[in-house]
Amino acid sequence: MFTASKRSHKLRHLIFSVLVLALSERAALACPDINGLLDINCDGQVRIVCFGDSITYGTADSTGLGYPGNLKQLHPGVVVLNVGDPGEKTPQGKVRAAQIFAQENHADFIVILEGVNDYWLFYSANNTKNNLINMINSGNNTDAVVLLAKLTQVKRAFQQPWVNSVNSAISGLTQVDFFSLGQGIISSDLLHPDAEGYSEMADFLSAILIQQTELNRPADLDQDGIYDFAEPSFNTSAALADTDGDGLLDGQEVFIYHSDPNVVDTDGDGMDDGFEVNTVGSDPASNLPTPAIIQSIEALPSEL
Repeated sequence: MFTASKRSHKLRHLIFSVLVLALSERAALACPDINGLLDINCDGQVRIVCFGDSITYGTADSTGLGYPGNLKQLHPGVVVLNVGDPGEKTPQGKVRAAQIFAQENHADFIVILEGVNDYWLFYSANNTKNNLINMINSGNNTDAVVLLAKLTQVKRAFQQPWVNSVNSAISGLTQVDFFSLGQGIISSDLLHPDAEGYSEMADFLSAILIQQTELNRPADLDQDGIYDFAEPSFNTSAALADTDGDGLLDGQEVFIYHSDPNVVDTDGDGMDDGFEVNTVGSDPASNLPTPAIIQSIEALPSEL
């Protein structure tokens, strides 16, 4: 049987392996991935909004990180916003979600985890489901990938049937199954995860975000490294991988060499950009001379 720490180590190893594979396969992307995650709106950053109640906030976590803080540690180049509100129920949550998602309209991912506190409202799980659908719709008004999570397990016997009924009601809407992590992640307060539990949640979510990155990647029909929707921003052709015919892909010019994908000789030094990169090894965006590189050193016998 795996202990919680062993499960967490195994998950982190899996996430690292998937991340390395994703990065190695895509060296030059339109709006390059950041830490293996999709910059879906092409604004140069990845923003993840984590919305929910105290379980998103991180109550009972001795480290103070919660799952959003742990997620940030897994993806340090990504912006992770923790907008958990302890004690919140979904009738209030749907109103707050509409406001926050409208403000965070540049988010790339939105993660929603809420509903356990609706137990105290004593009404149908379908009401909670409808409120969560309302939150999803608010998220869909942005360009973000919206992910709904199943409720985590609880050790409170009286509240377990409620958690089960909500998860059953929303099962066709969810992408993140936190319930599957079991009761081993729950702290001594019987409701919130402990520090290790929040860490496991972050590991689990990270792997799903990487999967969602590939599932939601925009089209790049000419495979030049610039998504088709973004090509007009650079005045490049969605049908030509090398718009100016200089020997470099448009994505290479924009994101790697910072040369002009519409000009054969960006720096005007008399050499095509592709020739500079592939043959000379110089900077296609600068006409300053490139320092000579020592290729080899040979020791010669001295003559006495």
